[in-house]
Amino acid sequence: MTVKTSSLIVGLATYLPGVPHLSARKTGGTVSARYCYTVWLRHLCMLHQHSLPTTFETVVELGPGDSLGTGLAAMLSGADRYVALDVAQYADPARDLQMLEDLIALFRNRTPIPDELEFPLVHPPLPSYAFPDFLTAAHLDAALTSARLDRMHAALTNPGTSPSDARLICYAAPWTVGTIGNAVVDLVFSQGVLQFVRDLPGTYMGMARWLKPGGVMSHEIPFQSLGITKEWNGHWACSDALWTLATGRRRHANNREPHSTHIALMQRAGCQIVSDERALRRSRISRAQLAPRFHHLTDEDLITSSALMQAVKRASSIVTQRANEQSATGPHRLK
Repeated sequence: MTVKTSSLIVGLATYLPGVPHLSARKTGGTVSARYCYTVWLRHLCMLHQHSLPTTFETVVELGPGDSLGTGLAAMLSGADRYVALDVAQYADPARDLQMLEDLIALFRNRTPIPDELEFPLVHPPLPSYAFPDFLTAAHLDAALTSARLDRMHAALTNPGTSPSDARLICYAAPWTVGTIGNAVVDLVFSQGVLQFVRDLPGTYMGMARWLKPGGVMSHEIPFQSLGITKEWNGHWACSDALWTLATGRRRHANNREPHSTHIALMQRAGCQIVSDERALRRSRISRAQLAPRFHHLTDEDLITSSALMQAVKRASSIVTQRANEQSATGPHRLK
């Protein structure tokens, strides 16, 4: 059996009365300012590398986790407004205020980007971890003025709870696709989040609607079983019934969608993929071991353990989106 016995026991335990709290644990990761700093700057450097915008009015993050640190890093590098969307409120206001102070110091010192030695699990790798030269001294001086930092402190102390509040910082949890209006966002990004989203077609369509024409999405997505199975990609060998038992009522259950699904959904939503940085690992399972619903996986899917995908909303995508939304309601909708 590809599923770990310990994973199966935990998954089954979440169905017992009084135990479902296991599904609502903290997310981990974003409690470190240096982690948030390296995540944001990796997204930003990859955007710059592919000649995509690196300055934004409104930035939306899916799944900020235990702090709003990555979005705060976006604001300290010049973004005007930050909207955080999560399934539950994990972030702690006191922690976020300290996070802001730590991030200010990192940007003021033009600290090199923490590399794979410090954060070996953070992707993608960069060709250089020097502080990005496109964030010039003049750019940072404007982003780090005392008046602007005071406004950020005040906004962080009392963030908006709905994007319609039009506040400098908004933290909406829980959220729905309709939370944000059409064509009002310049960048939507996530780090290690979309593998947990249940309605991927609806989410991609929603994100594309949020973006202005020419707006950008940047998503780092792992395609691993995250420790549930013995093999890193063993989740594709599990039947739906076995996977349901192993994941139980965990809030963060892998949707098991491969790299090719995300590519197709981005394109269906009217976005042009500009960058697709894949991390590759040797497959630990054979095609003969694949569960029936995963027989369609490509050879590339089987060895893609994660990818940073960046795409631009095409100016003509509004008509395309409407047509795709209509077709998505038919029998061929991706699931």
